[in-house]
Amino acid sequence: MRTMALLGVALALTACAAQPHTIYLRADGQDMAGDPVLRQQFDTDRTICQGEQQKASLAGKMLAGQGAFLISDAANRSEAAAQVGQGCMAAKGYVLVPEDQAAAKQQELAAVAAEKARREAAAAAPPPPPVAPQHAALKPKPKPKPQPAQVQPTPQPPPVQPTFWPPPVQPTPQPPPS
Repeated sequence: MRTMALLGVALALTACAAQPHTIYLRADGQDMAGDPVLRQQFDTDRTICQGEQQKASLAGKMLAGQGAFLISDAANRSEAAAQVGQGCMAAKGYVLVPEDQAAAKQQELAAVAAEKARREAAAAAPPPPPVAPQHAALKPKPKPKPQPAQVQPTPQPPPVQPTFWPPPVQPTPQPPPS
């Protein structure tokens, strides 16, 4: 029995040592360390989710037995309870990340949140007024420029021959002399 208890403790310590240290970040990328309101909200959310995790840990069947079955059941129950806690925190807007990647992940989350906010603002903005189709403006045909009036000579009546009364006598042709 003592061997089994030592084996269980050794497994638990091995599992803890293998996992990197993780921390929660806000999914919107805001820094909780500098904002007491956000830090208080995180503490409240973490307390609620730890309670959910404990309920999940206690909810499973208790197996009566000894040995490896009891140890594996406890490990499975502990893993399931941890997943319940992580799911609860995710539902409240937190992301679990390895501590050594926290700064880069926080910047990434902030950039994603800013892009999401920009898209939501664009979607919520009223659409621009419809623009009438741009057709080539129809211009009237240019009218020919008026030409300066050309002075047309007024028709002149044929020259009037002076008339005499009695009319002039035309000489009668004479036969040619022979």
